[in-house]
Amino acid sequence: MRPPDRVLFLALAGAGDTLLATPLMREVRAAWPRARVEVLTMQGPAPRQALENNPDVDEVMHFDFLSAGRHRSVLHCLRLRRRRYDLSFTPMPHNRLEYNLITWLIGARERVGFEFCADCGAQPRRWLTRVVREDRRLHVVDNNLRLWTEGLGRPLCDPDPRPRLHPPPEHLAAAAAWVATPPRAGRRLIGLHPGSGTTKNLILKRWPLPRWATLARRVATDDDVHLVVFGSRDEAPLRHALIEASGLPPSAIGEAPEGPVLLTAAAIGHLSAFVCGDTLLTHVAAAMRVPTVEIVGPTDPAATGPYKTPHRIVRLGLPCSPCYFFSKHGIRCTHERPMACLTDLEPERVEVALRELLRAPHPARDGTAAEPGHGA
Repeated sequence: MRPPDRVLFLALAGAGDTLLATPLMREVRAAWPRARVEVLTMQGPAPRQALENNPDVDEVMHFDFLSAGRHRSVLHCLRLRRRRYDLSFTPMPHNRLEYNLITWLIGARERVGFEFCADCGAQPRRWLTRVVREDRRLHVVDNNLRLWTEGLGRPLCDPDPRPRLHPPPEHLAAAAAWVATPPRAGRRLIGLHPGSGTTKNLILKRWPLPRWATLARRVATDDDVHLVVFGSRDEAPLRHALIEASGLPPSAIGEAPEGPVLLTAAAIGHLSAFVCGDTLLTHVAAAMRVPTVEIVGPTDPAATGPYKTPHRIVRLGLPCSPCYFFSKHGIRCTHERPMACLTDLEPERVEVALRELLRAPHPARDGTAAEPGHGA
């Protein structure tokens, strides 16, 4: 195809999914530096925040299709249609008919997206012009890049296709000041994120809070460690509950600064390691090149684990898991003990994985050699 003048990315899922599409955005910018790259988001401010300062994006637009209703949504798509996009991408995990209808209504000349393994009636071959079949063996990042290599038949330009974030100087300075303040100053910082999204029963991805509290007490036995609990504003009660359940003093555990995605990213960048479930912050930590322990139950770590950063996956690997794939349906546990994949997972296993990760040598975040267990 000839070089496009205008390219649109549909980023109507969460902020983590938006972040995992940034390597594909970088390929577009590298191949067609004069093209205008626009992104359409839907789910709250976090996806927009994840794209702030991104040099590969010219404009981020937001429209809440969920609350706008059918009539207003169609009108908005038709307004965007007047922009005459040459090319649009509908990356993972947009496996709903509505997403493909939105893409079709906006009407880019070439519309590239997925046929997913889970058939949810999305009918991509009816509404898209170029369709790539999902490969469940691959990470979301690598599947998205197949829209470029297989959907458009173009070679990859970037030898290091990691998702990236671009915290501005004020967020970097605020995070550095926060780290330098007691009781964090001079300590190894270990991040904990007990939360997750809540739509489509995704709250079931959470490891039980008593398990988190036990892990915190075990890790805090190291005198040089300070635990930092992360989470969104909506997760403040969960953060407070974890700190209270741990029984640890403020010198041993505290909360991360609350704010936009890029401020959180700047704070995570100072951690020696990060422990989390399958969430946005998993991918934020990976983008900041922080060693990560991911606690996994119903989802597939091959698809959504930490990408190209030192990590450990802790999971029981029950015969029924993973049971949740890219689908419009929520998590539906069928085990005789509901969510046994997480409730039966002992804190000792997570602690062992964390300590292994802290001992292991790994590249520093600037690409030079780093000592085991040291943060940025």
